[in-house]
Amino acid sequence: MSTHAIEKTLILAAPPAEVWAHLTDPDKLAVWFHRPESSLATPGPFSMAGSDGAPLVWGEVRHAEAPNRLSMSFTARPMGGLMTEVTWTLTAVEAGTRLHLRHDGIPDGAEAFGLLTAFDAGWDDHLVRMRKAVADE
Repeated sequence: MSTHAIEKTLILAAPPAEVWAHLTDPDKLAVWFHRPESSLATPGPFSMAGSDGAPLVWGEVRHAEAPNRLSMSFTARPMGGLMTEVTWTLTAVEAGTRLHLRHDGIPDGAEAFGLLTAFDAGWDDHLVRMRKAVADE
């Protein structure tokens, strides 16, 4: 089965350590994404509840190298158990951070195209909120 990948890049006016906190700290994640039950700064399973309190997003942090790289398996309730991969790469730039997101493993084909476009639009929305959350600190 072939798959799609979504890639996004942001330039944020904050050092990598601060951006890392927005990717791993439950209180900061709750502002721009969903609140996990525990920090994502160490390998292990994670879960994030939806507004109804039931798990909405879950997976396993596989690699956490602060403040440079975070990778995890990733699924969400509407995905019917399909597990994908999300990798965040943080690179220090003058006065800030280049943040790169790669979301791999989204199935190709006409039946899954709605899933691809939903993830693409969803990441756009979440990353706009992340940019605002980082700027507000």
